[in-house]
Amino acid sequence: MGETAEIIQVETEKVLDEKYDTEEYAYLKNSGFTSELYKIEVKNLPKFYGHAEIKKLFSTTLGLNSNKIKIPRRNCPFGFVCFRNEEDRQKAIEILNGYKWKGNILKAFPSNPIQDPLFKKRKDEDSSNKPQKKPKTVAESSEPLGHLPYEEQLEIKQKKINNVLTQFKTELKKAINYQGKADMNEYADPEIEIKPIIPSPQPTGYRNKCEFTIGRDANDQIQVGNRLGSYISGSIHVEAIDDLKIPPEKMKLAAKVFKKFVEQSKLDVYNPSTYEGYFRQLAIRLHDDEKAMMIIVGIHPQTMTDDEKVKFQDDVVKFFTEGEGKCLNVNCIYYEEIQKIQSGQQGKTIKHIYGDTHVHDYIHGLKFQISASSFFQGNTKGAAKLYQEIIDLANPTPKTVVLDVCCGTGTIGLCIAKYCKEVYGMEIIPQAIEDAKVNAEMNGIKNAIFSAGNADDLIYTMVKQANVDDDEEIVAIVDPPRAGLTTKSIMQLRNSTKIKKLIYVSCSPKQVIKNFVDLSKNCSKTMKGEPFVAKVARAVDMFPHTDHCELVVLFERKEN
Repeated sequence: MGETAEIIQVETEKVLDEKYDTEEYAYLKNSGFTSELYKIEVKNLPKFYGHAEIKKLFSTTLGLNSNKIKIPRRNCPFGFVCFRNEEDRQKAIEILNGYKWKGNILKAFPSNPIQDPLFKKRKDEDSSNKPQKKPKTVAESSEPLGHLPYEEQLEIKQKKINNVLTQFKTELKKAINYQGKADMNEYADPEIEIKPIIPSPQPTGYRNKCEFTIGRDANDQIQVGNRLGSYISGSIHVEAIDDLKIPPEKMKLAAKVFKKFVEQSKLDVYNPSTYEGYFRQLAIRLHDDEKAMMIIVGIHPQTMTDDEKVKFQDDVVKFFTEGEGKCLNVNCIYYEEIQKIQSGQQGKTIKHIYGDTHVHDYIHGLKFQISASSFFQGNTKGAAKLYQEIIDLANPTPKTVVLDVCCGTGTIGLCIAKYCKEVYGMEIIPQAIEDAKVNAEMNGIKNAIFSAGNADDLIYTMVKQANVDDDEEIVAIVDPPRAGLTTKSIMQLRNSTKIKKLIYVSCSPKQVIKNFVDLSKNCSKTMKGEPFVAKVARAVDMFPHTDHCELVVLFERKEN
């Protein structure tokens, strides 16, 4: 950590039509982000496809220099593709028009840029005679279930999970019927044991990482808190988080204290509608029973010189070590540059400027190192419950090899390592793998091997490397990002016949129903391995007061 990532500026041609010289399209001139000008719509997309597939088609197969791909919903029959200039756009239209993909003949044509959602909302409100809706409070926006007793929140989430599992079974039947093999699969309607939801041990003040927006409220006063809604919904106001239940009190205090620094600064807060201003975000990590605090100050540098950036960083450090922020006892501070990132650019600039480079936390008696960019479960005590449920469902023995897919910093794999023969973890983010290796060494764990790379490429390799004997088994634990695994990864899991048991963990269950179906449907040319059968499902409430929860599903391989 502490190294500065390079930010590549992508030059984009700007040729504005007079019809876009209005307030709703001012962002095309002001932001420097103009790929909306060179957008096309692609119609007649096939019935089934993944975002990774369409991205590969455009960039690799057809060699199109696209800047952004936007699909309105999963398996939508149309989508939008943006380019950096008119030449690239015209080339794409010529290639895509009439191109046959998965049996469908594609159609492509120019598409107009979208209107700025904030100005569109204001214009609609001005022209409407309807009474304006009362704006949401920050609690309604950030904690949609926060007004309900916790027991009632759990009931709502349990019903939601039940509905997801019902939808999964419906989609599975459709898929098997589509294969024309409905009569060949007695598992087309699996009997899933749905266990009661596990509540969070700490329903309030549980969040160990919060990202607070720095902006202005409805009265134009500076605030460090939460947005009342997304920009696309027409909202830019930021409100204080004093009454929220999710952030710990120490985080609320940090936001309030840092607000004073912003107010005293000569730099203004960032305005997302004009793209002017500097202060954007205050991210806080709070770990080890609130004894370890990491601060990440995010700004848009605009035209700041290197000397001005150094001066700003020094001022931040001085504020937290000698000024009013000293009361927080901050362990480490990072400086981050947050700018509009276009396709082809590298990530955010983040730089360590004070104190330790990491903080630490503990789960199941193990110590974990957490860097500024690490993924770590946002509810530490809830994570302990989640991991115990995974261990119970895996039921590992000394003859079990665990395949930890999308392992992050290795928390799940390391917690299960003492119960099994070996753990093989894989993660696409190299820094997370470095943290996982440090975590293994720090805890004296010798039977865990971690590799950086795409699960698409590593699953089969890891299974082969495990080299299990006939009396041994492989249990795969899958904890992917919200959108789930790619079809290629699912295919590798299906075709790795030594995997007898699979535990799927999802923070967005509705989005991964297709993964569940692909794991469970009949064999095909691509899915050659016997299907997995869903046996047990259980929700774990990691996010009290929101409408989200984790879902853990145990799949077992169907025997020949």
